[in-house]
Amino acid sequence: MLATLTVALPAHTASAESGGTPDAGPDCRPSVRILESLPGEDPYPNPWLHRTQVNDIGPAGLSVGVSHDLPAYWIGTKVFAVPLPAGATGGRVAAVNRSGLMVGTLTTATWTETLAFSYRPGARGVTLLPGGHTAADVNDRGHIVGTRYDDDPGVTTGLEWAGGRIHRKLLVPPGYRLDYVTGINNAGQVIGSGFGPSATGDDGPASPGLLWSAAVDAGPTALSPLGSLDHQYRPQDIDDSGRIAGTYLSVQEQWLNLPAVWAAPYGSVRYAPRLPAAHRGTFEGLSPNTNVSVGIASHFLYAWPPPQDHPQERAQYWTGEGPMRALPALAPNAFTTAYTVTDDDRVGGAAEDAQGDTHPVIWTCARKQAFVPADRPAVRTGGADTAD
Repeated sequence: MLATLTVALPAHTASAESGGTPDAGPDCRPSVRILESLPGEDPYPNPWLHRTQVNDIGPAGLSVGVSHDLPAYWIGTKVFAVPLPAGATGGRVAAVNRSGLMVGTLTTATWTETLAFSYRPGARGVTLLPGGHTAADVNDRGHIVGTRYDDDPGVTTGLEWAGGRIHRKLLVPPGYRLDYVTGINNAGQVIGSGFGPSATGDDGPASPGLLWSAAVDAGPTALSPLGSLDHQYRPQDIDDSGRIAGTYLSVQEQWLNLPAVWAAPYGSVRYAPRLPAAHRGTFEGLSPNTNVSVGIASHFLYAWPPPQDHPQERAQYWTGEGPMRALPALAPNAFTTAYTVTDDDRVGGAAEDAQGDTHPVIWTCARKQAFVPADRPAVRTGGADTAD
């Protein structure tokens, strides 16, 4: 039986809620809205497996994502499965636009063979996107972006679809290799990442974020800095002004991740502040017009004994200025993750409850309930952890 959950929450949590109050606007009530899950269970709840979460929020109470490794959408808190075509075993919905057009990726029994698809709520079946293996985003004009991968010669190609057809292949300059395509805004700008000629003159390739204009024959602009194999830049989302949010990954520095933003006219990257005590952080989503970014903070360095509420991953929220803030959890020590944020301040993601179960969730009035955790970093001296 699918049930909507309401739970009592500890300090630094909002009231969990199943409906009956506005989701957004001046009269909204801060809450963590827990959405239904499809039948089944995840035997290994983990925020990095992406098996159950809200990936995007659409119109009229519609949200989309994944539930127990199956592509799913919600109307209010009620869950619906995206019908799988023959041969598909699972997948996820990555994004939805204001008209309810969903896009995503289906998995098959052969893990390297995936299928890009689109879908509308209540349709009898999905539409497979021609030539596509993944679909990452869709704008309000119905343009969809994703990739295909060809084993021979081992090349990833970025694709943009419109009207069910390939609108363009995303061109890359000579010497570049595309890695990911991650987003498109309503102006038709597309973002991704890849590898290109060395920026330092050595043998190692650069690893910049890439930006394409809406022109059909446009090549990409490499965002600064150009990076390297050890210092990689991965744009994740782009808003309607062209502002980009993503992550800087330093392989050399113990996989140190930093949330990063690029703003037109695209000078160098700006790093967002870390959540207190966090060693790593990402940006996964960006509001279309209000300059709010959300993501995940992790690998916390706490004093010993740690504070009561010390999850290893926290959903983080940044307004574009001031400190990074966390969003409340469902239980002490339980992880939270955030992947999308709307202009009316709803944040979608996932949260673990006190029993260790993962739920798709939406935080309403997110700014009103976001908080700055106590900063209690750990310093290792002589084998013991002590506070600064």
